[in-house]
This record gives sequence, structure tokens and C-alpha cells, in this order.
Amino acid sequence: MLTRRLFLSALSVLPATRALAQEEEPRPLRLALIVARAGDDYFVSCREGALQAAAEVAGSQLTFIAPPAEEAERQAALVDDFSQQGYDGILIAPIPSDVVIAACQRAIARGLRVISFGTALPPDARHLHLRTPDISDAAPVLLQTISNALGKAGEIAVVSTAPERADHQAFVKALQREWNKPDYDDLVLITTVFGNEDVRASYAQVLAVVQAYPKLRGIVAPDAAALMGAARAVKDLGKSQSIKLTGIGLPSRLAGMVREGEVPAFVTWSPIDVGYAAARIALSVLRNEEAIVGDAPLKVGKLGELVVDKGGVARVGSLVTVDQANIDTFDDKF
Repeated sequence: MLTRRLFLSALSVLPATRALAQEEEPRPLRLALIVARAGDDYFVSCREGALQAAAEVAGSQLTFIAPPAEEAERQAALVDDFSQQGYDGILIAPIPSDVVIAACQRAIARGLRVISFGTALPPDARHLHLRTPDISDAAPVLLQTISNALGKAGEIAVVSTAPERADHQAFVKALQREWNKPDYDDLVLITTVFGNEDVRASYAQVLAVVQAYPKLRGIVAPDAAALMGAARAVKDLGKSQSIKLTGIGLPSRLAGMVREGEVPAFVTWSPIDVGYAAARIALSVLRNEEAIVGDAPLKVGKLGELVVDKGGVARVGSLVTVDQANIDTFDDKF
């Protein structure tokens, strides 16, 4: 477990007496960015955005950390630890669990500001939730992308997150609604497997699927880890020319595959903006520059304004389709 404490600016004091300097020295605002998995490219990019926001506020300090394994109890323990250390805010991509919810509720009771992104915490466990595009939002684009890549006909497989997850269930419903359109009559879904947001698990699942279904022509992976695992499996099996892939991913990881035609197109949104928004809002609220109010705009630095709904949710990020025509625009950003 690697914890990095990044002190983003030095405190300025007037050249007067020590007592006067101490009186005028602002107390640093400390934020903890707690994500679900260590080493995840998406969360690393979120950290980059949070650092950008913290750099805009003198005296801010940011700690970025994840549990060594994706375990709710360990993430809850991290929330409790930072709360007890007197941090001012928790920015969290929560692992769905009652123990994480309870830890965030305790943090609020201690006076911390809590902002969630990714999986939504209930309203009493956070001050604001940043809603990024759902994988269900991407379903129409992904189905159209794979259909175009295959000439509107062929057998395809889906590699999703986990069967019990709400995001997967919403994606399936959205995909089914889109699939009912006549344009997709000749596309056949032969199987759905699950990679549990893990590259190696997704890789193993796709190896098995490709070997079991020799007529497979396409794979839809609405998860960044699943898409990476699927792409590696298809390449290792020597099937890059006969099996096309699409899904949700990061341009920096998929640029080569897009240029080579293995992944004709995929969709994404900026995790840098997500991390930036979380940190910038937290710091503005802590400095009493902004207030989180339902049905009201919230200034978010360089991102402009986000609107908070009555449930304390604000949307950040928009879906972008990345293909050979625009990959050069995105591959060095995130």
C-alpha cells in the first residue's frame, strides 16, 4: 500500500514576529482521495485531476490511497483513519458495502465533507455525489460501433462487470432496448461473461469464450479492465483481424489497438475531470466559497458550473467516442 502525501504549495507568512506569523498562517486543508483499487489507471487519472484542483488552492494537501485489495472493510478502515487524523474532506470511489457507508457516516459526524463518485453513497453518507456516465448510457453507442465494425452481422459476446451489480443490470436493460431495433436483427449475442473489473480475470474469460465459439466475430466490454483483458486475449490467440472489440476504456491504454484496427472505436469520459471536480468542490465548500444546494449551480473552477439536483447529485463528464480519426487528440491526456 502506497500513500503519497503531496504538499502542493508552501504557506506564505508576513515577515513579522513569530506570533503574528502563526496567527495569520492559514490552516492547511487536507483531503483524502480514497479509491477502490490500487494501480487502476482510471483512479490514477482521477488523482491527477485532484492534484490539479488542489494546486489552485494555496496550502492544500492531498493524500491518495487505495486498499491493497478491493475489500470493503479495508476501505472503511481507511475512511475512519483519515477521519480520526483530523482531515477536512474525504473524496471516495466507494466499494459497495454497508461498512463503507457507515464509515462515511461517521466521517460526516466528525465534521468532514464527503464527496463520492463512481458508485453512489446514500444521501446521509455524503454531501455530494458526482455522477459520471453510466455504462448503460454507453449501450447504444457500443452496439452501433460493433455493428458497423462487423457489417451489421455476426456473433458477439459481452464481457461485463459482475452479474449482481446494478451497473451491469442497467447495461443489460439498455442493450436489450437498443437490440430490438431492426438494424441489429443479424447480430447474435451468444454469451455474457464477467471479469469483475479485473484485467486478468477478463483475459481468462475471453480466452475460454473465443475457444468455445469459433464463429465469434465481436466483443463488447463495458468496463475498462474487461476491454483491456479482452484485447490481450484476442491478440494472444492471433484473432485480432477476425474479432473486433469495443467498450469503455482509456485512450492511453488503447491507442495502439485503435490505430491497428483491433478496437475500431470505444467510448470514454475524462477521469481527470472527475478527480478535479471532487477536489475543487470540496476545497471551495471548506473555504466557504461555495455551498452545495439542491437545484442550484456550483462553480467548479476550470470546469465552469455543475448543477446539483435535489438529491445532492451533480453530473460530471460526458461520453466521447474515440476512433482512428481522433485518437491522437486523446491518447496523451488520460
